[in-house]
Amino acid sequence: MSVHEEQISPRSILRIEKGQLGPVAKTPDKGIEIRPFTLFIGKQGTGKSLVSQLVYFFENLPFLSKYFAARVEPQATATTIIRRALDSLRSANRAFATFAAPSVTITWHATADEQPLSLSMDRRNRRVRPAKALEQRVEEFTASGYHVPPGGGALFVPAERVLYSHGRPTAWQLLSLPVTLVLFADMMEQVGELVEQWEGEPDTEEGQWARQMGREMLRGEAYRWQKRWKWRVDEQTQMDIDMASSGQKANWPLALLAQVLPTWRRERFIGWPFSLHVEEPEIHLHPEAQVLMVHLLAHLVRQGFRVVVSTHSLTVLYALNNLLLASALGEQTHEGVPPPEVRLSPEKVAAYLFDERGGVHSLLDEEERFVDEEMLGAIDALLGAEMNRIMVMTSRKGSQEPQDAVFS
Repeated sequence: MSVHEEQISPRSILRIEKGQLGPVAKTPDKGIEIRPFTLFIGKQGTGKSLVSQLVYFFENLPFLSKYFAARVEPQATATTIIRRALDSLRSANRAFATFAAPSVTITWHATADEQPLSLSMDRRNRRVRPAKALEQRVEEFTASGYHVPPGGGALFVPAERVLYSHGRPTAWQLLSLPVTLVLFADMMEQVGELVEQWEGEPDTEEGQWARQMGREMLRGEAYRWQKRWKWRVDEQTQMDIDMASSGQKANWPLALLAQVLPTWRRERFIGWPFSLHVEEPEIHLHPEAQVLMVHLLAHLVRQGFRVVVSTHSLTVLYALNNLLLASALGEQTHEGVPPPEVRLSPEKVAAYLFDERGGVHSLLDEEERFVDEEMLGAIDALLGAEMNRIMVMTSRKGSQEPQDAVFS
């Protein structure tokens, strides 16, 4: 199957203009560019999820505005709706402004011809202060005549997604759960309704490709049976979804989303462009499966979807780099290299390293047009040096043992 990349609107840019957001103290001078495939990598607690959640907030602003306008008091102001939406990204009972250190100003520039949207936050009073342009946009989105597609313009797939495999309690919305997790579960229920309408196969060529890739990646597939999710290894081996392996439970939703998104796009159930934010796509996956996960997400990008990935995995980064390098081969098929359906041209990709000192650095070598090899090899070099030290010390210990035995 040949997939042709579609025209995508200009890159978006997130800037931290003043102050510090959680651990993030310094971003690139031109901001963090959000391209069709954007990857954030770094250790725990370096701010990857915070930035991804802010991007999600701005990308899905029309939907979130409508969603929270229906859940706050009547005649709530745009400022109240914005604060509720941001505060709910991490927890229903925690203020997002606690991540201001001690205050911060954030600007979102969606396209070159649109007015930037900005907000500031102050940890001392835990308040979000939206700029006038942001308030006006929310007022526009919450007006009765403004149409927002049911599926919104973005979906956040949280690291806690494995909980959905153990059932979706009807009381979720009453608990102190992030809105990202609640909306993810809601979307998966919508996925179930669509899958029930299919006669075994997705109704698009792109969805069928994704199904095949998902089965290869997870060594089985989820399916719908009497309003419940089940897991199938083959026709003889089937079980409840919560009995699948940890990697299967965490990642079957992504495999199914890749199948249904083309249909939802055709039916205008989702907005366009549509973004998928994925936290830790490598959860519980073997390295080979991690590579296939990157291919699955890249395949969505080739169809015009956007993907933002937060990861700890060098395997994910290496796999993305190979897709960049393979793009020089054009659309020709070659054995042993990524197929044309998943190759990504460098202008479609951004990759950022979040370091422990609060910095955010681009990993893309703009001249070579792939991920900086020095960055890729840094951790490998550390592990290699550690291994050499162990081998030297083991060798020394071995050479001393006979002499020690003489004096024992």
